[in-house]
Amino acid sequence: MTTSPKPFAPIPLYNISLSHVRLPSTQLHIDRLSKRSTKLALGTDVVLVALSTSAGPAPDEPADTDRSRLTWPAWKASTVPSTHQEWKAVFFTRDRTFRGLYYEAPDAGSSQILHAAPAVLPDPMWQMLQNTSCAVLCTGLVGDPSAADIRTALLQGKLQALLVEALFG
Repeated sequence: MTTSPKPFAPIPLYNISLSHVRLPSTQLHIDRLSKRSTKLALGTDVVLVALSTSAGPAPDEPADTDRSRLTWPAWKASTVPSTHQEWKAVFFTRDRTFRGLYYEAPDAGSSQILHAAPAVLPDPMWQMLQNTSCAVLCTGLVGDPSAADIRTALLQGKLQALLVEALFG
């Protein structure tokens, strides 16, 4: 007897902010799915997608909300975040906007798209994205953080992050 996959539990509601960060790297990152490699030179600037929460669960958050999917490795300012093959940052080339996140689960039935309000990237950030084809996703922030708030949280070791592939549509 075969059972159908368990439905994907909702994830918490997040504010999404865009910024950029300089990664202290000479590491080679390989995307095993497309067999592409991205070499990040020392001091490479990359787009950062910050997911921040309110102080607690949203009043309308379902009881079965899955917070574990967004529990990522701690990020030290002196390192590049761990690479991750299942999470992707989604961008549209036509209007140079960030559109959301895509989680490509090992079983297709559990994949999920997290839509975001379209956010236009300024020319320098779009160029960073074109040069690296990757982005940093991070959590560990509260409210609507500024670039300075993100930098302070990173230096204080309060962020969790992943280095992910940028998908262009």
